[in-house]
Amino acid sequence: MQSNIQDIMDTVTSKTLTYQQKLFTLANISERLLSPIDILGYTPQELEHINNNMICDLNEGYAAYRPRYIVPDYNVYIKNGCRFLELPPPQNLDECLDGLLILYSHVPSITSFPVFIGNLDTLLDPFIENAETDYIKIKRFLNHIDKKITDSFCHADIGPYETLAGKLILQAVIELENPTPNMTLHYDPDKTSVEFARLAAKSCLLVSKPSFSNVQYYNRDIGEHALCSCYNALPLAGGGYTLSRLRLGTVAKAANSTNELINNVLPKVANIMLSIMDKRNTFIVEKSNFFETSFLVKEGFIHRTNFTSMFGIIGLADAVNRMLSLEGLDETFGTSERGDEIGHKIMETLETMVNAHPGKYVERTNDRYLLHAQVGASLHDEDNYNTPAHRIRVGQEPTLVDHLKQSAQFHKYFPSGTGDLFAFDQTYVDHLDAILDIVQGSFDSGYRYITPYLKNTDLIRVTGYLVKKSEVERATNGEAVLRDTTWFGKGTNEVADVFDRKLRE
Repeated sequence: MQSNIQDIMDTVTSKTLTYQQKLFTLANISERLLSPIDILGYTPQELEHINNNMICDLNEGYAAYRPRYIVPDYNVYIKNGCRFLELPPPQNLDECLDGLLILYSHVPSITSFPVFIGNLDTLLDPFIENAETDYIKIKRFLNHIDKKITDSFCHADIGPYETLAGKLILQAVIELENPTPNMTLHYDPDKTSVEFARLAAKSCLLVSKPSFSNVQYYNRDIGEHALCSCYNALPLAGGGYTLSRLRLGTVAKAANSTNELINNVLPKVANIMLSIMDKRNTFIVEKSNFFETSFLVKEGFIHRTNFTSMFGIIGLADAVNRMLSLEGLDETFGTSERGDEIGHKIMETLETMVNAHPGKYVERTNDRYLLHAQVGASLHDEDNYNTPAHRIRVGQEPTLVDHLKQSAQFHKYFPSGTGDLFAFDQTYVDHLDAILDIVQGSFDSGYRYITPYLKNTDLIRVTGYLVKKSEVERATNGEAVLRDTTWFGKGTNEVADVFDRKLRE
C-alpha cells in the first residue's frame, strides 16, 4: 500500500529496528510514496482493490527498480569469474567461497538480499580436497551467510545427487542451527541415494531444513529451475518480476453464495490483479533500466527472457469455510468433502483465468503467469482472516494420512510453488526411513514440496522461511533482533498459530 511521511518518522524513531533494518525499510517506504496511478498507470478501481485489501501487493513498491526475485546461474562465476567484480574463475575452495560471498552482496531482490545463492553442493564439490579441513571452511562460509544476509528468505539448493560437498553442508547446517540460508533438497528417488536422503531427513527434523522438493514434478512444469526465497520454483538464470496475492478469505466476504463468489466476485478481482501484474512487469522491463545496466545480465548470470511473475493466493481455507457456513454446513476446510469441492471450484476458476491471460514479458513460461501458494504475512488486520496458501487452519488438522491426501489434491494448481509442513515428535529421529516413506508417499500423491520437522526445536519453519523461536521471544519483548524475518515470523504466528501445528506422534 502507499506510504506516507509518518511511516518515515516511525521508522527513524523505532527502538526495535537495527540500523540496517531501518535503512531497508526507509528505501521501501520511498518506493511507496509515489502514486501507482501516476507511475504505473493503475486505474482507480485497481487501487481501490489494494486499499480494500482483497489484493495485496506485499508492499513491493511502485517505483520498482529491480525484479522481486533474481535467480542467478552461479556456474557462470565458476566457469568465467566476474569481470565487473574483477574476480577471476576460482581455482580452489577458498577462492570459490570468497568469490561467492562477494557476488552475493551484489545480487538484489525485493529484500535487498539475494533470495537464491546457488546449488551449493554442485558449486563447491569440484573444489573439495580434504573433508576434515574443507568442512571447517564450509561451516564458516555458511555462518558468514547467516550473519551477513540477515533475512532467511535467502535460499540454497542441494541435490539431487549425493556429493561430498552436500554431506559436509548438511553436517554444518545441523551443527550451526542457523535460520539462514533456507534450504531445499531436490529429491529424486532415481538419483538421490538413500544415505543422502536419510541425512537430509535428519537435518530437516533437527533444524527444519532442507525441505524436500519433488524435482521431477517441477522439471515437468518449469524446466531448469531453482527453489528460492520460501519455496518459489522459478527459472534458473532468471527469476520473478513480481508477486501479488489474492486474499481469498477477504474476497469471499463480498459474496453471499458460492455461485456468486465463483461466477462474479472472484473473476472480477482476479482480472484486476492480472492487470496490475501486467503494469508492474511493463514498468520493470521498459522503464527501470535494470536489464540494461545490471552486470548480472551483461555477463550471463541472468537473462530477461527467463523471468516470469507469480499470481499468488492465500486464505483458501477461509474462503471455503465462509461458503460452508453460508450453505448451513458445520464443517471446515480439510475435513469436508463439500469444502474440497468448493476449494477446487475456486482454484479451477483461477487456473483457467491465469492460463488464459497473456502475461507481459514472460516468454519463458509460455507468456503466462504462474499460480503460487503464497505463504502469508502480517501486513494488515485482514491477514487474520487468511490462512497461508491452501493450508488447513492450525487446530483444524485431520490425521496425518488424511491431511496428506487432502492437501495433495491442491498442489497441482501451483507450478511456481506450494508446500506443507508437519511437526513430528522426537522418536522420528531414530526412524528416518519412516520420514522418507512419508515424503515419497506425499510425492506419489501429488505433492510438490514437504517439510517434516521436530516441534520441540528452537529453529522452526514459519511458512516457507525459518526463524528461531527464542529470537521471536526477544522481538516480542521489544528488543532489536538480527534478522528482519524474525518480525515476519512473529506476526505470522500471531495470525496463524504456526508454532503450534498439530504434533504427529
